Amino acid sequence: MNILHYCAHAGGFIYDWHQFHMVDELRRAGHDVHYLNPVAVLGRTGSSADYSQVLLDEIAAPTSGADRYDLLFATATDDTIVPDAIDEARRRGLVAVNLSTDDYSHPFRVARVASRFDLNWSTVRENLAIIQGYGARVITMPWGANPHVFKPGSGPADRVIGFIGTTYGARARNIAYLQQAGLPVRVHGRSPDEYYQTDGKGSNPIARAIANFPESWQRFRHGIRFPAGRQCMLSLLWRSIQELPGHLPEQRLDNSRIEYMPGPPFEGMSAALSRMALSLGSIELCSTYVFRQPLLFIRLREFEVAMSGGVHLVNRFPELEEYFEPDREMLFYGSAEELVDKAGFYLRPEQDAERRRIGERARLRSEAEHTWLARFRRIGKMLDLTF
Repeated sequence: MNILHYCAHAGGFIYDWHQFHMVDELRRAGHDVHYLNPVAVLGRTGSSADYSQVLLDEIAAPTSGADRYDLLFATATDDTIVPDAIDEARRRGLVAVNLSTDDYSHPFRVARVASRFDLNWSTVRENLAIIQGYGARVITMPWGANPHVFKPGSGPADRVIGFIGTTYGARARNIAYLQQAGLPVRVHGRSPDEYYQTDGKGSNPIARAIANFPESWQRFRHGIRFPAGRQCMLSLLWRSIQELPGHLPEQRLDNSRIEYMPGPPFEGMSAALSRMALSLGSIELCSTYVFRQPLLFIRLREFEVAMSGGVHLVNRFPELEEYFEPDREMLFYGSAEELVDKAGFYLRPEQDAERRRIGERARLRSEAEHTWLARFRRIGKMLDLTF
């Protein structure tokens, strides 16, 4: 199959996953995937009309050995594609599918374009009615992981719990709980102090919103219209209030007792995960971790860790328990106390063998059910495409 993967972005680690996840796996399965980033083609950032013209130029030109592409697979929003460009792609015979990555916190980002695609892939169930309300046909599926890139490592793991990413928000709070309990913690990424100092806007959510007012106003204007958006805004307000007198646990995080290491490239992520006995998962949405019952959503990391044969300790979430069996393929916590207790228990030397078994079962489950090919085959059944 000839696939045109359309994603407009200015670069950076947050977008690299497309190449190392779905694009690589689809190519290994024998599909011809052309990755089109209009920002790279233009050499600059632009408008949705600018980016769409790059797309239209591409689908109008002959492709290697074929008159046209079979599938337009986009990760697009109203800011990166115009509805008419999707219509033209479909008129030329392409099936058009869009992956929405922020439908829980920002479902409004696809309000104008969702109905123009043959199918919209949403990774969350919570705002399905909103996306359908735009006139869109939707399939809900979680993320996946590429088994060729994310592979179990060799050798014993270091007896630490850690994660890959920047420590802020809920991550910083959970790291603080673990560190204050005397457990060994490793982070591949920046500390909170370094992150906020580099960012230059401080850690207080209200102060950050004021510093970035145009974007914040748009988020408020749209977010006030749906429950998750309102919860996120309330959580930011409550966190800002709590932060003033220094009452947040993460404000007492002692970074000198955390092992900070450089963040690995995608090619080295599995090796980094394999060197940690436990991987910390933190899937709270926005700042809702300050509430007794935070909003939770599954991230890409849950599948990367499992596919790498790692032992992931993450928030207890009914949907995630559908994908990985509790205590056999993934570990779950429902409170700070359970997080600390489980981390301490599974870091004991006598649990080394059980951790290996959990990681092996997680890999087997992932290979069987959570590859990108498995996801695309579900799409294929709905759209009469063969993956």
